[in-house]
Amino acid sequence: MSVLKIATYSFDTRWFTAAMATIMIASVSQFYGFGTVVPYFFIASLAIFFSVIVFKTARVIVFYKDSLNELLNPEKNLYSFTIVGTINLTGVCLSRVFHLYTAALIFWYVAIGFWVIISLTLFSILFLHQKSEERKIEDILHGGWFFAIIGAQSTAFLGIIVAEHEAQHMVGIQLFSFALWSIGASLYIIFITLTILRMVFYQFGSSAILSPYWMNIGAAALTALTGTALYQHISGTGGPLADLLPFLKGISLLFWSLGLWWLPFLIILAIRKQIQSSEGLTFTVGYWEVAFALGLYTNSTIHMVDLFQGQYLIILSICFAIACIGFWCFSSIFTLVHLIRSSIWVPVNDLTINSIVPYSFRLRGRIFYVKEVINEWLDQTIQNTLKKRYSIVTSNNLTCQISYDMLAKKWYIDRVESQ
Repeated sequence: MSVLKIATYSFDTRWFTAAMATIMIASVSQFYGFGTVVPYFFIASLAIFFSVIVFKTARVIVFYKDSLNELLNPEKNLYSFTIVGTINLTGVCLSRVFHLYTAALIFWYVAIGFWVIISLTLFSILFLHQKSEERKIEDILHGGWFFAIIGAQSTAFLGIIVAEHEAQHMVGIQLFSFALWSIGASLYIIFITLTILRMVFYQFGSSAILSPYWMNIGAAALTALTGTALYQHISGTGGPLADLLPFLKGISLLFWSLGLWWLPFLIILAIRKQIQSSEGLTFTVGYWEVAFALGLYTNSTIHMVDLFQGQYLIILSICFAIACIGFWCFSSIFTLVHLIRSSIWVPVNDLTINSIVPYSFRLRGRIFYVKEVINEWLDQTIQNTLKKRYSIVTSNNLTCQISYDMLAKKWYIDRVESQ
């Protein structure tokens, strides 16, 4: 089986956050006077963006059934708004950094089209698709739902940037951007209420995927960022929305404060997860979600400094900038290491496409690396659980049998056969 085919199957839409996080680093670098490195970060973000588009398109074509199931899955489908966010933030960078205003306008139109199609499709599926009796709120609702806010607010934000050079249609763009900002803010209030309900009244185990919940602060930061950009643009141009300036200023501060309130809780949950985890520090695309959320909060805080002229906010923005850059570097290095050691380089046969063999696993405190897959087969247990079993050879020539629970989506070490 080709490496490309396995990589395409195991592709995750959340990889778009890597491109968005890199754009955030470019924006932060420009603000603090490191303009010489900005083009390199932007080129890197474009390379990530187009690479992810290629893999996303290939996955839809080659594995259309899995893509359709993902579209109908409320646990995963709202991640599609990362496409809208990436297009918008790329347009923002084109306008503010490279002064390509026509290109930014084109990106905005494309983003509006994607936002309309994705919003109507995904929310129609959520509202109208037949619900399973076994579907539970604790299994479906997660921080990834906040990407819907990222899609709306990033489109509104790029609209404000576009309005700076579209004097003829400025009022219309302001109204449209304000409407999108209002939709995003309303969705945030709804989703954050459901999230608190889920975390208070349902079990939130240490095995739960935590990184999407960083979009709690990312979405709040982008809402505040868009609100302050609207405030600054309307206050400079006037017009029929001038009466809403106090409202915009207050609500922007409200959402910025909400994001800041969530931050320590997310850090506590991350520490608890790491302490209770038996697998150590393992790679996940979620690290890019954290980097992206920190980048959004850094940019939001920078705009708050302009809005409220507070010295304390300057210090806070510097702290967030350091954290954002540090986590971006960590995510980049971890990603490169993961790709080099990824299981896609392990020789496998056609059946493995259903669930990719991990490139390493932990046994009795030691880490073993998969060298070769000898055999694999499907097995339905007495409890009617479907498992995929593998006989593998590790890098130190230890032969083991491992299995993958297709329902629970967990790996198990069944036995060590020989050494």
